[in-house]
Amino acid sequence: MDDQNIVTHLPFHQIAAKDRASQMGLVTLETDLTIEDELRFFISGAPPLSLSLLHSRIAMDDEVSADTLTRMEGRFAGTLALFPPGHDFDVIGYGCTSASLLIGEDRVQDLIKAHTKAAHVTTPITAAKRALTTLGAQKIGYMAPYVSAISQQMCTKFTADGFPVMGAATFGEGRDSIVGRIAPDAILDAITSLANDTPDIEAIFVSCTSLKCASIIEAAEARLGIPVISSNSAMAWDMIRLAGVTVDTAGKGRLFADN
Repeated sequence: MDDQNIVTHLPFHQIAAKDRASQMGLVTLETDLTIEDELRFFISGAPPLSLSLLHSRIAMDDEVSADTLTRMEGRFAGTLALFPPGHDFDVIGYGCTSASLLIGEDRVQDLIKAHTKAAHVTTPITAAKRALTTLGAQKIGYMAPYVSAISQQMCTKFTADGFPVMGAATFGEGRDSIVGRIAPDAILDAITSLANDTPDIEAIFVSCTSLKCASIIEAAEARLGIPVISSNSAMAWDMIRLAGVTVDTAGKGRLFADN
């Protein structure tokens, strides 16, 4: 009995191209404690087998500074090589708002497309501007954890791109290991304070993929009466849109409910 071959080879077939799930990729910072959980929340409710999300992490220091952020430019090739070889992506998102600013949205897109087969690329900044346009909001309030210098550059960027920042606030924290543990209710209190100090704003953008905003977006919108988007909600919405996926919208804020 031990010498007999008892293993049988059975036939199989592969998933037909027409039944292929939409393919999404995410480049996540080594230090990010939040983005993967929040993207799972925002893309939840897609029909079974309609969506695939693959992740790869890019090396990043815990201390967020212009120097540590721009160093990532040279690390894309190695990070993207860890995706399945030759895989066809409908969209890849780069999960860092501040590095997208400092490296440049176009440069990030060029780097990702040079090393993957991605039909579309988005970043939190790219997605936030598309989201604000879709929501019909221009005058914005800006909330971030970053040190003031990076926050000021971000406000200048949004203003130059047609979204004047009427008021801005920051937690002044430069370590991702701390930012990823800021309590959602503290973020909600900060958003409320910013809105109260800036009455003319049409929306609030909470910048940074490490901030845990998913659970408080609807509460913030109900309290303030204006749309609230975060780096993660905007990028998830843009990736879903670019991949042609339908998801449940409940609990995800006006951006998802209205669009």
